[in-house]
Amino acid sequence: MDRAALIAAMQAVAAEKPVAVTVPKWGTVYVRQLTVAEVDAQSADTADKGDKNRLARGACRVLCDEHGQRLFDPDDATDVALLASQPWALLRQVLSTSGGDAEKNAQPSATSS
Repeated sequence: MDRAALIAAMQAVAAEKPVAVTVPKWGTVYVRQLTVAEVDAQSADTADKGDKNRLARGACRVLCDEHGQRLFDPDDATDVALLASQPWALLRQVLSTSGGDAEKNAQPSATSS
């Protein structure tokens, strides 16, 4: 593959539409894939293992409208607190749909409280 073809393929991937996901109790929500920059930001969040809001910030990064515009700001304490208060099963469904490392790198262990 030459450079021009690769660039065209990358641009097509970047323009992909978010995925509609039916989440119990929330209804249909849209989830977009994490970008490389967002995975880097999530990695910085997970570097501090004492940070109790890293999963909520990860969800803020991927929950969006049908056009891919974020609905929540991962730097807004109110948005993060709202997502942090949600049941893990619902948030996990959103994070696993994003196709990124947010959920994989930060799953609570079976003994976590």
